[in-house]
Amino acid sequence: MVYGGISLRGSYHEVNQDSYVCKMYGPDCGVMVVSDGMGSKKFSQYGSKAICESVCETIGTLQSDLDALSFGDVIALCHEKWKSKLAGYDITQCCTTLLVLVVTGRRIKAARLGDGFLAIHTEKGVRVLFDRKENCFANETDCLSEVLARDRMEILDESYEIFHGAVSCTDGIEIGTMREEELQNFAGDFIAEYSSQNVDDIQREVYSWVAEWPGRDDKTLAFLLGE
Repeated sequence: MVYGGISLRGSYHEVNQDSYVCKMYGPDCGVMVVSDGMGSKKFSQYGSKAICESVCETIGTLQSDLDALSFGDVIALCHEKWKSKLAGYDITQCCTTLLVLVVTGRRIKAARLGDGFLAIHTEKGVRVLFDRKENCFANETDCLSEVLARDRMEILDESYEIFHGAVSCTDGIEIGTMREEELQNFAGDFIAEYSSQNVDDIQREVYSWVAEWPGRDDKTLAFLLGE
C-alpha cells in the first residue's frame, strides 16, 4: 500500500490542532487515523495527537486478533489509552474528533466520531463516513471526551475482495456542500488519480492544492491506497 498525508495550520490560531498517522503493520495491516482538536479547547492539539498514538499502539498490540474483535470495543480500548496519555491535562480541554480506518488482509474496520469524513473505495463502491448533522445543530460536533459516546460513533466493519484505497479529511477541507455524492466523487477521483504515483509526488501535489484551499481552519488530508 501507499500511504501518507499532509496537515496545514489554519490562519486563525497559532497551533495546528489537527493530527494524523498512517502506518503499516507488516504487509497486510494498514492503519489511518485523522483527528481534529476542538478549537475552543485549550489542549485540543494534545488530544488529537494522543488519540492518533493511542489507536496505533492499540492496533499494534491487537493485530493478530483484530478480525475477531468488535471494532467498537477496540475504539473503547483506544479511548482508555487516550485518557491515560492525557493524565497530566484537564481532559475537558483535550476534546477531539476521530476518523480511523484499519485494513487487514480480510476485513475493513472504520469508525467516525465528529466532523470530517472518511471515504473507502472497495469493489462495493465508495462508502463515506461523515456527520450528516441529522440529530444536532449544524455547529455542534461530537468528540472524544472523558466518557466515550459509543452511541454517537459511526462504525463500519465488513469483509472485502478489492481495496482500491481510502482518503480522510478534517472539516477544514470542505468538499462542495458536503453531500454524500460529492464526497464519493472526490474520493473516487483522488484514489484513481494517485494510486499509480509514489508517496513523495502525491504529498507534493496534494500540498500544493490544499495550501490554496479556501477557509481559515487547519486542513488535514490522509490517504491509504491499494496497489
